[in-house]
Amino acid sequence: MSQVLQKRRGGRTVQVTNNASDDEDYSNDSHKVGVDRRDIVDNKTLKVPFLTLMEEVLLVGLKDKEGYLLFWNDNISYALRGCVLLELAFRGKISLVNDPARRRFDLCDRLVEVIDAEPTGEHLLDEALKTMKNDEGHLSISNWIDLLSGETWNLMKISYQMKQVRERLAKGLVDKGILRTERKNFFLFDMATHPIADKILKEYVKNRVLSVLTQKTCDLDPLSNDQFPADTSFRYLRTVALVCGLCAANVLENVLLLLTFEKRDQAFLRADELLGTYSQFPFDLLAKNALGMGTNLAQEIADEIVLSGASELQLELIAGVISVFSRMDSIL
Repeated sequence: MSQVLQKRRGGRTVQVTNNASDDEDYSNDSHKVGVDRRDIVDNKTLKVPFLTLMEEVLLVGLKDKEGYLLFWNDNISYALRGCVLLELAFRGKISLVNDPARRRFDLCDRLVEVIDAEPTGEHLLDEALKTMKNDEGHLSISNWIDLLSGETWNLMKISYQMKQVRERLAKGLVDKGILRTERKNFFLFDMATHPIADKILKEYVKNRVLSVLTQKTCDLDPLSNDQFPADTSFRYLRTVALVCGLCAANVLENVLLLLTFEKRDQAFLRADELLGTYSQFPFDLLAKNALGMGTNLAQEIADEIVLSGASELQLELIAGVISVFSRMDSIL
């Protein structure tokens, strides 16, 4: 009698034999069960912060009193779509297609698939997740960012564009009590603006970024709060992704305004180092830290990856989005 191995995935048990052609459910506890923790992303153990990456990037980009972004910032819309993919990856909703041949392609050209279509409760994330789930084929990381941004000549997929993302994010931050809505007159037209209502939370976000870019030892524990608690999943990797998103959106300078010119230049160089380190996979955690900032960051990220049980495909996707950020024009 041939030995049967059961492999448990996402709450269901499938029996695998050498000649099996289909997945079948079995309830016989006498079978051996093989569990690879890297294949399982248990969303019940994931702890997500109060703000999404998209909201944090927009919050940093907004002028506190005026409540709007710089009119000539063309990067932020595209960067926000990349942050949508990052947020879905952090929540275990999407991953790369498990094809050994994928390694022949650049990270940003590897194919994405939905692995958990359950709604997140965040409207923008759920819209993107539904769009990706309903697509008949698999598209690459860069393809999805382009399509969600509306940068496509394919008329069959023009409906994939996520519209009014900045305004919808701002309204979400109003609902969360962080922004307020005002109307201002700009010569020939009126426009809704969203000044800061809760400056403390924005300072929390900025302090996390500064800890990574300017401190010799990056310690997020003292920066924990109700919006970003100490048990948040991927705390350090999320913060690195935030730095990369701010670079891509061309708003990182808003965090560094109070630094001296020398420290500001060092912070930009450190951000460039992080883009280089985390835009490849495996992450180059042994990369030379020329500036000596955040010397413990690599170890913290390695530890939380092990703790989370994140799959390599999930982490590759995160690196792929950051690689798209690193190639954008006008970064740093």
